[in-house]
Amino acid sequence: MKSNDPGIQHSLDGRMSPDIQAAFHIFAAHWRKVNTQWQYPVHTHPMFEINVVLQGRQQMTVGGRAYVQESGDILFIRPGVQHSSLGADSGNEMTYFCLHFDIDDLILRRSLMTMDTVSLSGSSPELRSIRSALDIIISRVILSEASDSQLNRLMILNASLQLFTALSGWVLAEMPVVSGSALPGVTENTVALANAIEGLLQESVFTAEATGSRGDGIEGIAAQLGYSPNHCNRAFRQIYGMSPRQYLSDLIIRHAKLQLLDNSLSVEAIAHRLGYRDVSHFSKQFKRWTGLPPMGYRRLTADPELSDD
Repeated sequence: MKSNDPGIQHSLDGRMSPDIQAAFHIFAAHWRKVNTQWQYPVHTHPMFEINVVLQGRQQMTVGGRAYVQESGDILFIRPGVQHSSLGADSGNEMTYFCLHFDIDDLILRRSLMTMDTVSLSGSSPELRSIRSALDIIISRVILSEASDSQLNRLMILNASLQLFTALSGWVLAEMPVVSGSALPGVTENTVALANAIEGLLQESVFTAEATGSRGDGIEGIAAQLGYSPNHCNRAFRQIYGMSPRQYLSDLIIRHAKLQLLDNSLSVEAIAHRLGYRDVSHFSKQFKRWTGLPPMGYRRLTADPELSDD
């Protein structure tokens, strides 16, 4: 069958790069100086954490292991891992910087989940790049007194993308080590099941545009694959550190934001494309996810200065 694409006709060879859509979220980033009485109790959270000491020494426990961070030492903490700070070591004041981040690209997310290294030390180009990106965030963003909010926003974006790039480079450098499942106690069957669920979740969003329905969610996917929903949820979370429902929500919100940039599409049409039968349900969920109704998001992206109002 011949193609009508003028770029294909009479071509002798060619390759297509895969489409790349990824959301990288940095939040709850903070710089803090503490006295000798300060501590933080044992806790977990569903996002990645990077903790770096800027001055003094910090006593940390991560996954049941004790660490003493010297100035400049970085700890990388995966989602769901228990950790706490016993405060400053040697009875002196301590300054640290902490940020939490998430990434919805499951290839990178899975790779980061397999990185068992907690204390990032050494002078490899990849670790220097991570520290360089953190230095930019700390010195040019967190401690910046610039009053120009748009300038600050661009600085945050620039530093975030550099950190994203540095983390990707770190993963690539460690690929021979983290190949396969790489997670203790995880079988290749579990990896294959999680990958199949991810593919079907992606497919459900892409096919909703044609059918107006995303199907029955994880329940329908589990039935299609011949497993219970609970088993599918466990496998997906074990590999990717998030639930299938959370991943599906991330996919929907990403596609919703992209489609809202197209002014030729009504909110009703976008809701239908994403599998919503009720536009008000879509609008309520979008506002819960972003803090803005769909039309408010559209107006904001058309005129960023509205964010200063």
